[in-house]
Amino acid sequence: METPVVFESKGQQVVGMLHLPEGQGRLPAALLLHGFTGTKVEPHRMFVKISRTLAEHGIASLRFDFRGSGDSAGDFEDMTIRSEVADSLEAIKFLARHKHINSRRLALIGLSMGGAVAAHVVAREKHRIKSLVLLAPVAEGEGILDELSTPEAVSSLAETGITDQDGNLVGVPFIRQFADMRPLREVVKSQCPVLLIHGSKDQTVPALHTDMYERVLQAHKRVVKKVIIPGADHTFNKHIWETRVITETVDWLGETM
Repeated sequence: METPVVFESKGQQVVGMLHLPEGQGRLPAALLLHGFTGTKVEPHRMFVKISRTLAEHGIASLRFDFRGSGDSAGDFEDMTIRSEVADSLEAIKFLARHKHINSRRLALIGLSMGGAVAAHVVAREKHRIKSLVLLAPVAEGEGILDELSTPEAVSSLAETGITDQDGNLVGVPFIRQFADMRPLREVVKSQCPVLLIHGSKDQTVPALHTDMYERVLQAHKRVVKKVIIPGADHTFNKHIWETRVITETVDWLGETM
C-alpha cells in the first residue's frame, strides 16, 4: 500500500509517500533521503523503485521531500544541512509513531548529499537506526559544487545573499554549512553496518568519497561493504546500474535489519 503523508518540521509542512507491505504486525522500515536539488522520486524514479521493491520483501519505507524541495513547504534558498537533518529526525519520529512500524528496526538510505545528511542523522539516532545505505555519498564539501564559488556566484552572494544554481536559489547559510559539514566524523558514532555503493565514472561526487567512508569505518572497526559499479555515473542512469543498486540495497537491509 502506498499512502501520501504529511508531517511537520519546524512548523512547515513536509510531504512524503509511505510504502507499507501487505500483512499485519510491526514492520522494519527504511527512510530515503534525496540529494541536492532532488526529490522523493529521484532520477528515473529510482527511489520509487527502491521503496516498491523493499515492500515486496516485507520492509516498509518513507520517502519525502526536504523543506524547500519537491512538494514540501519552504523555499530552496532557506535549505541548509541542519534543516535537512532536522527534517530527517522528524521523519524518523513520524515512522516511529506509526502503528505498523517497528521503531527499533529502522534504516537510512541516502543519495549524494542525502548520504552526508544520513551520516549526521545516524549519529543522533544510534539506538533506532540498525542499518545504513549510502549511495554515491558526499564525504566532504571540498571540490563539490564548485560552481557556487565562481566570480559570478561570489558577486551575487555578496550583493543579495543568494546565488542561482540551475534555477535553484542557494543561500549563504547552506554554502557555509556544506563546507563545514563532517559526515566522516559523524558516521562512526553509530555501530550500525554500512553499505556503500558508488559508480566508477561518477563525475559529480567521485568514487574516492566512498573510499573515504570505507577507510574511516574500517579504522573504527565498523561493519562495512563497498560496491563499485563499473561505468556508472552519479545517479546510476542506466537500467542495469539502477537494478544493481536496488538489488544490493534490498539484500543488505534484509540481512542487517
